[in-house]
Amino acid sequence: MSMKKNEYRETALHIAAYANSKEIAEVLISHGANINEKDQNGETALHDAAYANSKEIAEVLISHGANVNEKDQNGETALHIAAWNNNKETAELLISHGAKK
Repeated sequence: MSMKKNEYRETALHIAAYANSKEIAEVLISHGANINEKDQNGETALHDAAYANSKEIAEVLISHGANVNEKDQNGETALHIAAWNNNKETAELLISHGAKK
């Protein structure tokens, strides 16, 4: 499924992750959304979920194959973003799924 992107090259899945919209994320994924699609900053939906401390979304993304060690254009992973934003629950989830510390 080809997803239209906004001016920041974000897909609807990026936005759903940031907004903690689990049901929307699941619908998008069920229709073939690319879990590891990157925006203009090289961030995936998992990066957005980590920023927003959307643990449930992160779980959905990981269960559908999100790369927990994917780096953005600055070399940061979702774990870096969770740490920067003091999002302990999401950080613990990422670590439990093999995020490199």
